[in-house]
Amino acid sequence: ATTPVDTDDTKPGDDTNPGDDTKPGDGTKPDDGTKPGDGTKPGDDKNPNDGTNPEDGKPPIDDDVPIIPVIIVDGKIVIDGGNIIDGGNVIGGGNITGGGNVIDGGNITDGGNITGGSTTGDGGGITTGNLPGMAGAGSNSANGTTGESTVSTMLKIGDGAVIVMVVCNGNCMAGVADTVAVANAALTPEQIQLISDGKTIEIRIEVTDISENVPPQDKELIEDAVEANRDELSGLVSGMYMDISVFIRVGVGEWNAVTSTEEPFDIIIGLPEELQEDGREFYIIRSHEGEYTLLNDTDNAPETVTISTDLFSSYAITYQQTDEADGNTKCGLCHICPTFLGICCFIWLTVIITAVIIVVIVLRRKKEGKKQA
Repeated sequence: ATTPVDTDDTKPGDDTNPGDDTKPGDGTKPDDGTKPGDGTKPGDDKNPNDGTNPEDGKPPIDDDVPIIPVIIVDGKIVIDGGNIIDGGNVIGGGNITGGGNVIDGGNITDGGNITGGSTTGDGGGITTGNLPGMAGAGSNSANGTTGESTVSTMLKIGDGAVIVMVVCNGNCMAGVADTVAVANAALTPEQIQLISDGKTIEIRIEVTDISENVPPQDKELIEDAVEANRDELSGLVSGMYMDISVFIRVGVGEWNAVTSTEEPFDIIIGLPEELQEDGREFYIIRSHEGEYTLLNDTDNAPETVTISTDLFSSYAITYQQTDEADGNTKCGLCHICPTFLGICCFIWLTVIITAVIIVVIVLRRKKEGKKQA
């Protein structure tokens, strides 16, 4: 009789087969690409930092980002009018006629202006930014190390969304006047369709003060532009330099730079205190691909400038002092009266009245002196 040969090559006590290259105790194979402890494979596109999967098109969203319900009409994003109260008619996705008030997702609109969670600009648009008066327009997060401030607003379309972020680097302050207009200007019809299909797209607008580090070619072009416009705008000088950049990404994919949009949208930039002075008219010079454009400040606020642009690169905020050139300039004392020769007309009136009183007193004394004589 022959003795049976044991061919299973097992080690008593661990029920494993040393010949299958397993590691006793964890049941895994060293060459199967797994990482014990997290259950993920290096090649399965998992991002362990935020727990998202690039294939699902859903970037992580802060809980405090306000959500504005919107819909798509004729390929454009418009605010969802929501429920109608008090007999008003809703047209254009949220504009009100007939005096009605609309309540939608906790935001109350009255005459087209939205309050209660989102801030509206003078034109009724939903603003996003870190400027005073934009408080509540979006979630605001600041990085104390880099000086970066990020404000976000989400436009929600079913399962899809557009997140518009305004990022201010350094000590600058900025915002957009109409978040919906930004989305319509920056996104292509194909990208809007992706949102309708449930994807999330982010639009990142970065505003950076580059006064201390202006690209040489941009600085030279802007200085030439200032000189070329001094005949028409006497005394035009540069105040500060800004870089405005736009980026877009779909889901958690790569950020792609956008140097131009199909339509312009309004960007509001806060002026530092040293530039805020009475009697100044501001202009913006844009340097883009070797050409400059002189843009007007479209707001009347003394602490901000607003530009409408569809090109993104380097900008210079310039100003012209108009105190002496404009006889209708308001005075720096009361900010109401016009000036004459740079002096408040109220002061001129006071001087004239005082002079008349002095003349009357002198004449009266001379007349009394003659009578006594």
